[in-house]
Amino acid sequence: MVFLACAVTCSVAIGVIFKHAGRLRLDRTALLTVNYAAAVGVAVILLGIGGRSVEEGLTLSLALGTLGVGTGVVLIAGFFALAWATEVAGMSLAIGVMRVSVVVPFLASWLVWGEVPTGAQGVGMVLAMGAFFLLAHRRSSPEPVPASSGARAGHGAAVQATVPSVDWRAVGVLALTFCLGGAVDVSMKAFEEGFGAENSRVLFLMLAFGVAFLVGAVIVLRRGLQRGEWPTAKAIGWGVVLGVVNYGSLEFLLRAIEALPGPFVFPVNNIAIMTLAALLGITVWNEQLSPPNKIGLGLAGLALVLLGL
Repeated sequence: MVFLACAVTCSVAIGVIFKHAGRLRLDRTALLTVNYAAAVGVAVILLGIGGRSVEEGLTLSLALGTLGVGTGVVLIAGFFALAWATEVAGMSLAIGVMRVSVVVPFLASWLVWGEVPTGAQGVGMVLAMGAFFLLAHRRSSPEPVPASSGARAGHGAAVQATVPSVDWRAVGVLALTFCLGGAVDVSMKAFEEGFGAENSRVLFLMLAFGVAFLVGAVIVLRRGLQRGEWPTAKAIGWGVVLGVVNYGSLEFLLRAIEALPGPFVFPVNNIAIMTLAALLGITVWNEQLSPPNKIGLGLAGLALVLLGL
């Protein structure tokens, strides 16, 4: 349980760092690039100086290399979307959408690898999709609409109605977060199905993290040479912290899975992360949740329980 608690804490800390970085207006690309460099560094230290061993190696082929590169690109894109969603929609909804995106690999397992879901999992997938639409239900500030010329207030002022409009920007960012979060899980499923028996998952993750770092580094370097915009010391510092926490979330989750049953770990991990993120968003940053958002969080929690059965 200690490892599971640490995994949840690290995952929630990622959202907190994104929220804080948005308020500090840190460069997202620099932050995420340094994050992946730090994550690779932590992995190397644990594998080397820590005296760890990897049972299987990593036999690179065209297919595995392509999957590794694709996973790395999706990783940094997904993290970028999560950081963006945290800014425009709030930490509560961003992390809620990211958690419920677990339905995507379930669908892929069914449609691609022929793993038929149980009845409970089928219901969970339907609820998860419904939860996504409720979580993505965002409204912008009400827009005033002038009343007809005949309508007058007490002192002759025109009565104006307010009509809330959908915040399509937030909806789009949350949808992107959902799709990319699910794509990361699908890529890991593809590795397990096609290459997991002969290759080390740890080394594959290091490959993906390394590719994610290179993608970000190219963007940062190009921007620096063209516009003279280089990462600030603050962005680098927070990037290192994010990388350590990011790796810790995966490390502790793997350790929790070794000590506890998977059907218990996954739903508890997801629901705890989503609940804590919502509580922090509401109490610390005064994030406002609409009634559909609150119903969506409840549906997401129930869906995650069913998907874990």
